[in-house]
Amino acid sequence: MRYFNDHPYLKGLILLLLFYTPCSFLYAQNETTIKKINEGEFIFNGRLRYWYANQDELKASHATTFGTNFGYLSKSYQGFQIYVEGESVVAITPDLFFDGINGLTERTNVTDVETLELNKLRVSYIDTLNAQTTLQFKVGRQAAIVEDERFIGNVTARQDDQTFDAIWGKIQNDQRGLSFEYAYMYRINRLLAEIGDWRSDSHAFMLGYYKNLMLRVGLFGQLLDFQEDAPASSSQTFGLTIDRSKLPRDKTALTYKMAFAYQSEYGDNPTAYDAFLVNAEIGVSFPKAGIFSVGYELASSDDGIASYQFPLSTGQRLHRISDVFINPPAEGLQNLYFTAESRNILWGIGGWLGYHTYASQQEDTFFGHELDVVLYKQIVPGLLRTELTYSSFFARADPYKDLNIFALDLFFEL
Repeated sequence: MRYFNDHPYLKGLILLLLFYTPCSFLYAQNETTIKKINEGEFIFNGRLRYWYANQDELKASHATTFGTNFGYLSKSYQGFQIYVEGESVVAITPDLFFDGINGLTERTNVTDVETLELNKLRVSYIDTLNAQTTLQFKVGRQAAIVEDERFIGNVTARQDDQTFDAIWGKIQNDQRGLSFEYAYMYRINRLLAEIGDWRSDSHAFMLGYYKNLMLRVGLFGQLLDFQEDAPASSSQTFGLTIDRSKLPRDKTALTYKMAFAYQSEYGDNPTAYDAFLVNAEIGVSFPKAGIFSVGYELASSDDGIASYQFPLSTGQRLHRISDVFINPPAEGLQNLYFTAESRNILWGIGGWLGYHTYASQQEDTFFGHELDVVLYKQIVPGLLRTELTYSSFFARADPYKDLNIFALDLFFEL
């Protein structure tokens, strides 16, 4: 692997050959099928990013990176489609930031690692069983969100995506407003390129009800076993989520979200614990002004032994930028937060604001508070947009330190 990492063009050629060889075989076997594949579409997007991060007692990081995703989606043939996508991240200033694996531990962490890898390779199938019932399957390397990205999701805030080698299926009936979703994940492709990936023997499922426009209910379960790669992160979780099924855009409306989950050790996790999650959020949506919400989340502790964890979460689900508490501490975590978001603040500029206060569950130690601001604008609709991010965490208890972040992203699609 080190040889390939030192010769990215050779690695890219191998990935191309791996894709070309089965396609050539398919052509020899079935000209009709390969014709459908050739009638698909190419997908290309990229992100040029500058990320400044400065944590107390560490040197500041200046991470300038360029990430691209390049893929091909075949045309549907009898319900089947093939999608293949490569991912490349190049560090323009590799010596000026710590990416989690490059050894520059005297600098503040910015988890945007260099990589060239196969990001997605999946075969999907969709079938309309009747006028109201749809069946879907995806097999292979894919992005996955099961129930809520707060629990299992993609981490698109980083240059290197989190993806899953998985078998995923979903059946839904719109007439009854019922859906069932299941995923078996046998590898977790995490944020630290291939060196940080986990082998997995994990299951996740969700039973949902969504017919009532004011109410959507989800019952979910997760049996996460990361074997010897991360046994301390293995857990079993069962929970319930409740939120609004559909939000009107043309009138003022109430928004809400609630979640409750119970978690304990699973697989080879050496720590026996019992913990729970409670999340309650309420807000108001205004047609022109945006959405304003206030919420509270508790990731409980089992007497300081261990706390509720989110090993496959999209950490920014609650609009947190710093990732200081992406893994709640053993003494538990209380998060009281306020968010505001609008698609058009002024001159076509959209954005959101988040403010959080953090405290432990055990002894109510006040850890600190965080302010997050994101502004974005479409420069060329559907082609080019920019995003500006600011975040500050103000620490009030050890071992946490003040952290300031400024980021500028330029996104483009072809």
